[in-house]
Amino acid sequence: MAAQNPLERTLLLALGAAALTRERVQEVVDEVVRRGELTRREGKDLVDDLMERASDQGSGVRERFDANLQDLFRQWGLATRGDWEELNLKVAQLEHRLALLEGPQAAKEPGGKADGQVSSQE
Repeated sequence: MAAQNPLERTLLLALGAAALTRERVQEVVDEVVRRGELTRREGKDLVDDLMERASDQGSGVRERFDANLQDLFRQWGLATRGDWEELNLKVAQLEHRLALLEGPQAAKEPGGKADGQVSSQE
């Protein structure tokens, strides 16, 4: 079932742009230009417009997918990358605070033991 007019063809191209590569869209538009239904400039503008729309639609789909996936991770009790990075930062902060509390004395003793701690080998 072939489209009968340029407007209908343009609409069909717009709907299918998200699934087609730029090369395939260019091939279809080149054919329409070859038939004289569009000028070369109109064809170029059409390809650029379709690719921009496809990119915008793809970005929206990715954003919704990411949000749904993060919701699913939370429902399952799984940590997201952001959760993981936040935990790593907290651990690093706690290690730093512990090092400050232990003071320079702990670093000078053999094995890094604080005063009063006994090694299992002693």
